[in-house]
Amino acid sequence: LETVDGETIRLSDLKGKKVFLNFWATWCPPCKEEMPEMQKFHEEFGDEVEIVAVNVTTTETSVDDVQKYLEQEGYTFQVPLDKRNQVSSEYQAITIPTTYFIGTDGTVQQSRQVGPMTYDFMVKMKDDLK
Repeated sequence: LETVDGETIRLSDLKGKKVFLNFWATWCPPCKEEMPEMQKFHEEFGDEVEIVAVNVTTTETSVDDVQKYLEQEGYTFQVPLDKRNQVSSEYQAITIPTTYFIGTDGTVQQSRQVGPMTYDFMVKMKDDLK
């Protein structure tokens, strides 16, 4: 997928790293609750865990809204745009936020989290991933 910064990101490029693959939207109250926690986690553990926060762009009014929201809130983790709902469908991210926890071997190692994560929960998931 293409990120809001215009770069292309593939999960396969992140093999060897721990990854939190998150699905969210700007209009989603539980997502808004979770995002500051993800930013705090990203600032603390960004060298250990890659946060890939996939925006379910087909549910947004415009890509500009997504960009403005991220800039306004100061979020600095990677945000790919799922403009065709392809990746969200593949990962069955029907309810958002939904997060998958991918280990360094490139496989999902923990049960997915449906609903907002807390900072403490993210630390636990980081420690549980191999």
